[in-house]
Amino acid sequence: MKVKDLLEKLSKLDPNSDVICYSEDDSLLLDGHLFRVLEIESVNSVVAEKCRADGVATLKIGKSDASQNHVTLNITTDF
Repeated sequence: MKVKDLLEKLSKLDPNSDVICYSEDDSLLLDGHLFRVLEIESVNSVVAEKCRADGVATLKIGKSDASQNHVTLNITTDF
């Protein structure tokens, strides 16, 4: 999702609402739970290249021919 798309969607919502992330991804779930709730701690930007290491999606931080600007959300399970 691009920043402009996220801003458009958020602009249609109550600006005083809390933003909570959640995931149904099996690799993030605790035993016996159907989803995982996450809270945004910070929003940043980074220049990096999207890649996979041992089959895991990751970012290679730094400038290269394949790098782009990315917005990152630092999230936590503790809220």
